[in-house]
Amino acid sequence: MNGKTILLVDDSDLVAGMVGEALEEAGFEVERARDGYEAIESCYRTIPDIIVMDIDMPLLKGYQASRLLKARRGVRDIPIIMHTASSEDKDRFWSYNSGACAFVVKDYAQIGPLVETVRAHIAHDAPDLAAIREDGRNLDRASISEALSNMLDKELFRSTIMNQLADAGRSLSSLSGTVLRVLELLDLACERHVGGIILRFGRETLPFVYPMDCVNKEMADDFLSVALEDFYGHFDRNSQRLAEPQYFNTEQRADWTKIRLEREQLCSYHAVPIKGSGDELIGSLHVAHLKNNYFSESIVEGIAAFTAEAGVIIHNAMLFKQVATMEREIRNVFSKFVPQEIINDLVTRKSRASMLAGEKRELAIVFTDIRSFTTLTEVNPPEVVVSFLNRYLETMCDQITAHGGMVDKFIGDAILAVFGAPKSWPDNARRAVETALAMSRALAAFDTTGIRLPPEGLNMGIGVHVGDAIVGTIGSSAKFDYTVIGDSVNLASRLEGLSKQYGVRIIVSERVVQEMAAQREEHPHFRMREIEEVIVKGKEEPTRIFMVEDRDSGWLEPAESDLYRKGLSMYRLRNWKTAGEYFGQVLATKPWDPVCRMYRKRCEDFQRTPPPDDWDLVQRYLTK
Repeated sequence: MNGKTILLVDDSDLVAGMVGEALEEAGFEVERARDGYEAIESCYRTIPDIIVMDIDMPLLKGYQASRLLKARRGVRDIPIIMHTASSEDKDRFWSYNSGACAFVVKDYAQIGPLVETVRAHIAHDAPDLAAIREDGRNLDRASISEALSNMLDKELFRSTIMNQLADAGRSLSSLSGTVLRVLELLDLACERHVGGIILRFGRETLPFVYPMDCVNKEMADDFLSVALEDFYGHFDRNSQRLAEPQYFNTEQRADWTKIRLEREQLCSYHAVPIKGSGDELIGSLHVAHLKNNYFSESIVEGIAAFTAEAGVIIHNAMLFKQVATMEREIRNVFSKFVPQEIINDLVTRKSRASMLAGEKRELAIVFTDIRSFTTLTEVNPPEVVVSFLNRYLETMCDQITAHGGMVDKFIGDAILAVFGAPKSWPDNARRAVETALAMSRALAAFDTTGIRLPPEGLNMGIGVHVGDAIVGTIGSSAKFDYTVIGDSVNLASRLEGLSKQYGVRIIVSERVVQEMAAQREEHPHFRMREIEEVIVKGKEEPTRIFMVEDRDSGWLEPAESDLYRKGLSMYRLRNWKTAGEYFGQVLATKPWDPVCRMYRKRCEDFQRTPPPDDWDLVQRYLTK
């Protein structure tokens, strides 16, 4: 014999005989019990080293006896192996849930696995023998039945709490609504005259108080003062900002703020820490009663059980509020650069993969840049430049988002904006052009007080193009952006650069004009005027470019536009003299027109030195 005693609990004499013989052959002493009641009595009498327990027995099931043993001091430290003929998942679940350390299916032809399991679990720290002997003196069938009844009552109480709180968790989404329901359900655990929950939410302390009708504001405030002292025993007071307390059940009470002549006092008080998911401390629950010494051991135990279940529900509501707050803040930040409808579109995507997937789209692309920005940075202090640039970028971004565009990126003082990603509009081209005009007008009204400007003043160039581009989340595992790339983006940048070459503010490609013409809409505030064909760096085919005429800043009248078109026709026929005369007639009424001045100068130069006969009239700009 190895000196180790096994308590074998089984109602079958045949099974007990076979199993007991095998265990004795393995060197163990075996004590026998025929049901759960005998098992508990024998456990206190013999104090075994391990218990092998059948599940399906009369009077008291094996896992019921196990749960009762595991709930009592001393004997809770004795390992229990469930040994059953059933291999169903529910038996396995209830076995482990009752505190068993192992589950072995009966196999009368091979008892070896049970013997090995016993050997694996029999080595353990000795239980508290003194406690077991002391509790065993008064142990009989009646006390076992009473203990079992109390245990079942507690389980029923806990089950009721779980069901009620689970319903509250499913039906409520706001944090204050969830806390209110939890404080209402506190009646399941105890009678309370005032209850309170204080939570740590980020850097805020959020107090919630539910006074009954017998408690006025003065009493509730005193209660809250005590509760906060307990709360700050768990959390650093200096790192928390105290929010305005929220009182429930007071709206319809006329006596809430009145001073009462009869002076009732809250005489009993109890507080319990609230732990959420992962055992994280999230706050504390506080209860007070008018009766002295109200919080007995059983009531305190009930409040502890209630709080343990309520903590997860409250924590879920806090996480919901945190996510909602974060989403609101993210929306607020990104709405400065992306229209709200685009944010909504991204939020409603079904999967992360759908948000990150790249795709080819036809986009309207706007590229802007400040003229002579380098000069501006050289003549102003850094802090002035940064302040100016932030105000400028915010002003321009407001125009982009107001028209449904997305700010793709800032490149120093330059802005890249797109229309058509992630949400596309039927009139992307028109929106892009109207945005360019709105940015131009905003620049005219921009406050430049406090900053030294270049001699030519504050000016900008804008290029607009419509074309295919790759849209998606691009970058490395450390940093990525939702952005657009492709030849169309480069062309929009080149057109912005040409705006300085031609002395105009906005240049658009022929594709933009074609897209807008396809919409067959009238544009009473602006017109497109053809300039010429160009080949820019990175392109082999020519691109026909147009300037945008804004009615507010002065455009060519119908007669002037007719003269301009005639001048352009003569220019293409190489009739330099006549073309120059037509452009000159426009300049007689519009002397500031930069394109007419350019063409007249060219015509004068070509009359003196004609270009080669094989020249295709396409201007080539092969540098940026």
